Amino acid sequence: MKSRLNRRTFLKWAGLGAAALALPGGRLAGGATPAGQRPNLLFVFADQMHGFAMGCMGDAEYRTPHLDRLAKAGTLFRNAYSCAPLCTPFRATLFTGRYGSQTGVLGNSKPLPAGTRTLADCLNEGGCRTGYVGKWHLGGAGNTAVPPKLRGGFAEFIGYQCYNDYEKNVLFFDENGNPVDGGKHRTDATTDLAIQCMERMAGRPWALFVSYQNPHYPLQPAPEYAAMLKDATITRRPNCRDIDPYTATASPPSPRPKDQDPVFQRYGNNLDMYLRLYHAMVMQLDASVGRLLAALDRLGLGEKTAVVFTSDHGDMAGSHGLKNKSVPWEESSRIPLIVRAPGAPAGQIVDAPASSVDFLPTCLGLVGLPPMPGAEGADLSGVVRGGAADPKRPVFSELGGWCLVRQGPLKLVARRPALQPEHLFNLETDPYEMKDLVDDPAHAPAREALLAILRDWNGRVTQAKGR
Repeated sequence: MKSRLNRRTFLKWAGLGAAALALPGGRLAGGATPAGQRPNLLFVFADQMHGFAMGCMGDAEYRTPHLDRLAKAGTLFRNAYSCAPLCTPFRATLFTGRYGSQTGVLGNSKPLPAGTRTLADCLNEGGCRTGYVGKWHLGGAGNTAVPPKLRGGFAEFIGYQCYNDYEKNVLFFDENGNPVDGGKHRTDATTDLAIQCMERMAGRPWALFVSYQNPHYPLQPAPEYAAMLKDATITRRPNCRDIDPYTATASPPSPRPKDQDPVFQRYGNNLDMYLRLYHAMVMQLDASVGRLLAALDRLGLGEKTAVVFTSDHGDMAGSHGLKNKSVPWEESSRIPLIVRAPGAPAGQIVDAPASSVDFLPTCLGLVGLPPMPGAEGADLSGVVRGGAADPKRPVFSELGGWCLVRQGPLKLVARRPALQPEHLFNLETDPYEMKDLVDDPAHAPAREALLAILRDWNGRVTQAKGR
């Protein structure tokens, strides 16, 4: 299902005047690239940002003007899922186009399977200069360099494995493993390096992937963003219960006992403070997205570059009495997804479900390259360019002990390995998953139909690894 805002409504919602968007011939900004020229690709993804954390998703308490304008200039997918809501499995699917059960990557810090053809390989062979900036978390953890064999084929690389601190030891590592001192907050340093990479690659088609750690705990926004929300009252989601939101980090190791940790002292046993800081982190991330988009325009690439914004997984933040991710609830498995492409219609809203396994084929489609054999998922670039989305197409998510299927408004969660139905929700009437229909006799036919779809998918993807 897809709706489109008319031009007048689009301009009003985006807060832009007609002069700001009008181009010769009446086209909107983000129009088609010159004939025969392959578009660039800027793929930006957050870490632990749930799919509801944007103003354009209906929550005005999230101050995300740049993301909201990006949505108005492109396509907003309102029901996108991480097919494995955990850092490393998401990244493995992004770069292989395969589910975690097919690659064996269903836990953190695992490498991409040896010899696997990747998205970067396809882009390199298709004439795109590839670049990667930021957190990697495939094949290791810590404030360490990523050796060439673990980089998935990216030609330009400046990143780090996984280091959960935004203020101290903000290091990145170049292709030669040399440390680069970010010199500022990790979010801002990531943006600086990404812009520098765009400047270096300008002049030929390129594909740049920018991986932010923001808003992943330990929630350390730059002081100016924290100050903006110092006294803000953040509305808790209706399914929220009071919890201690503090999580210790392994890299760097959190002080013990926890009451000696400055992070615990800041928001331990204080969910309201956690939510304020989470919103501040998202606000800072939004500002960085704005800087990236402004750099594209400054370089004359705004109309020649497809832009994707998403996240690897969400954050429970007290919903259903839980924190962090790795669970099938919406706050963990739902992710933001905005796509703007040259020549594509503006102001589209797609309600049909989408999945992170779609990202590899969609990226190739956005830059006009052929599909990668063996990749799962659907190429959504046609939808972005105005085609119809399939509202009945099922999408899947998984981790070791569970898997789910979403089809239309219904979502079924089953417990592995027996695939015992555990939850069934109608997300159209119950968006906060507060009325479980799994044992409702009236929904038994729907439950069994979804279970058959899930069994077929589970059998196929687990067979690939003999599980």
